[in-house]
Amino acid sequence: MKDYVNWAVLAPGRIARSMADAMAGEEKAGNSKIRRYAVASRSKERADEFAAAHNFQKSYGSYDALFDDPDVDAVYIANPHAFHLEAAISALRSGKHVLCEKPAGCSLSQLDKMTGLARKNGLFFMETMWTAFNPCLAKVRAEISAGTIGNIMSIDSRFCNRNPYDPADRNYAPELAGGALLDLGIYNIYFAMMMTDFSPVIKTSSAVRMRGGVDVWNAVSLAFASGAVTNFQSAMDLPSTVPTHNAVIYGEKGFITMENFFMAQRAEICLYKNIRGCESEVVRVIDEPFRTNGYEYELSHATDCILAGNLESDIHTHQKSRDLCAVMDSLRADWGMKYPWEV
Repeated sequence: MKDYVNWAVLAPGRIARSMADAMAGEEKAGNSKIRRYAVASRSKERADEFAAAHNFQKSYGSYDALFDDPDVDAVYIANPHAFHLEAAISALRSGKHVLCEKPAGCSLSQLDKMTGLARKNGLFFMETMWTAFNPCLAKVRAEISAGTIGNIMSIDSRFCNRNPYDPADRNYAPELAGGALLDLGIYNIYFAMMMTDFSPVIKTSSAVRMRGGVDVWNAVSLAFASGAVTNFQSAMDLPSTVPTHNAVIYGEKGFITMENFFMAQRAEICLYKNIRGCESEVVRVIDEPFRTNGYEYELSHATDCILAGNLESDIHTHQKSRDLCAVMDSLRADWGMKYPWEV
């Protein structure tokens, strides 16, 4: 039995470069279980350039050629999410394990097709949700579990970027599953789910601004069975009011703040100094710099799962992906937002 995984990268774009850097970082740190083996693009020239730049052994000018390589063990799918279903199904039919960029499926129906085929074929499948494996957030969750700030009451977050409107940009194209929700808001939702220990969502309300068939801005409130609520905004056409994408977790006894909540490396634990909560003090600071860039944790976890023969992660499970996708499906239904291929 092999003690390493030959990883292949499908679609060598910006996110794929980050994953390749994480692979290199893990190898440099002595993780011999991860091998940079192959890359595939629809352009052979682009695949060759990526392979040379990131020290992959092989490069292919088509996805099918990569799937036909018997030495490829697992495929990291990094193309736009509108094409995840086709790529994941092809990889799984070829006997490859799959690590698929978020959102793995543009809808619950798509996601279930992927996870169902993976289970049927005895293959590992995981949606990449690096937030789930973030070591800083693991310590934040430990603080919450220990009752440091008391029961969670509210979680506020924003993930807003300002990009010029361009109907040719995939984020503004409904046929490419564009919109702020699947690209940005997915992180707000999952972050709140994590911090409430995946308590079921029992109520949703939202507002949306549409343009060209996609949500360019949304404001969402979710109520959890635990009693906590989250309020967030995600947007493509307006900036955040602060330089970074911040979040605050409010508890009965204090609160936790963090910058760039979806990729946090630092958090401050604050407790109220009086009953009104108008004064507080920082009682603990969590500093957890990434080993490389943050992608390494989900990569290492997926590699370990594959070598152990597991069909899914015990951290970011298929069910957690389903719960996340179901919330987004529900919000899109409320907005009357359907992608062209949906009936």
